[in-house]
Amino acid sequence: MEISLRNSIEAVRMTLLTAKIGNFQLTFDIDTGSTENIVFDYVYNQLNNAFNPIDGSTKVFGIDGNYVENPHAEAELLIGDKSILTQFNVVNADQTVINLQNDYGFQLHGILGIPFLVENHCVIDFSNYTITIGEK
Repeated sequence: MEISLRNSIEAVRMTLLTAKIGNFQLTFDIDTGSTENIVFDYVYNQLNNAFNPIDGSTKVFGIDGNYVENPHAEAELLIGDKSILTQFNVVNADQTVINLQNDYGFQLHGILGIPFLVENHCVIDFSNYTITIGEK
């Protein structure tokens, strides 16, 4: 499945992908430098029934520059007509979300990092402003 990234790259210079969790449309940044998939804790808390907690936690270098231990959860992402079970670290990034919303006018709900890209055989084509999500 190929998805256009043109609008988000041209508007805010970010590779943004929309996905549904339950009935809610969410915006994720595709970050090829992120070693984890992240969902922000306010999303996790509001859509708690859509997430399944997973035992364990990971200590990650956060957006704010500090190492923080974060719980794990998984949720079913619906991207286009494709349903993808995805594991996330649940991270507090309130100030970052507020800054993005104030500066660019959109709300970010999480980050899809290398685990998502590798597990789903994704190819980002910056020449054509697309991401292709392959088959597992």
